[in-house]
Amino acid sequence: MAYILLGFIGFVAALTPGPDIFYVIKQGLCNGKEMALKAVAGILSGNIIYLTLVGIGLGNIGKNLYFQLIVGILGGIYLFRIAFLSFREKVKLKIDKCEIHKNIYKEALILNLSNPKAMIFFAVIITPFLSKNIMLSLMSLFSGISFAFIFSALISAKIKLEEKILNLINKIASIIFFLFGIKLFLVAFEGYDKIGL
Repeated sequence: MAYILLGFIGFVAALTPGPDIFYVIKQGLCNGKEMALKAVAGILSGNIIYLTLVGIGLGNIGKNLYFQLIVGILGGIYLFRIAFLSFREKVKLKIDKCEIHKNIYKEALILNLSNPKAMIFFAVIITPFLSKNIMLSLMSLFSGISFAFIFSALISAKIKLEEKILNLINKIASIIFFLFGIKLFLVAFEGYDKIGL
């Protein structure tokens, strides 16, 4: 059940308005399904790189109780901040002109890798699942993210997304981030009790 929750969190997080999802939607609206899926491939390649780095790093230090305490507190604060900003944000979907670029995959990969907040976000989300299988946790998160991006690419190529739909997604995501922030604080306090500070 925990892995399904993690996949769901990845799905909702990926749908949260941001540069990656807007790039995929723009490609779908402007250039169709094939170009949108190329953008998805670039973004997911970047996510694989980030998740690999998170997995390697957390595999070594992630079970340390002090690490879990610090990441739980800082991660909870980070998610509360994202929840607050997402809830207040009004999404504006602007597609002024549609250009066809030669290497959409490369552009999407660079767009994704130029956002180091993604790795921080992945590390924060994975922390409560460290007592479980780290590889299964990473795969669950990646599956949810992948499904969201592929879904967005296919839908944006078929219909016109409206700002009110994206704003609704933003509100739902902010509530989920807030609840997950509470979960991170609970993980931190459990670690605090185990350390006995």
